[in-house]
Amino acid sequence: MTSIHVQPTFDLATQAEKDRQRAEIADDVAQFLRSGGKVQILGNSPIDRSTISRRQVVEGGHDSRTKKGARA
Repeated sequence: MTSIHVQPTFDLATQAEKDRQRAEIADDVAQFLRSGGKVQILGNSPIDRSTISRRQVVEGGHDSRTKKGARA
């Protein structure tokens, strides 16, 4: 898709603003590392969907958010 197919919106960041933010984040991370900070790199562990249904995921999530025996 080219830029002629995209309707411009006025609340989106410009490319220059995105570049400035990228540079600012890179500087912040570099300063963090220089001061002894450590970044933990996490792996990508996909969910094995063959062993659990969507309903079990939803109900399990609900159970973990409520007290045992309490009903929503």
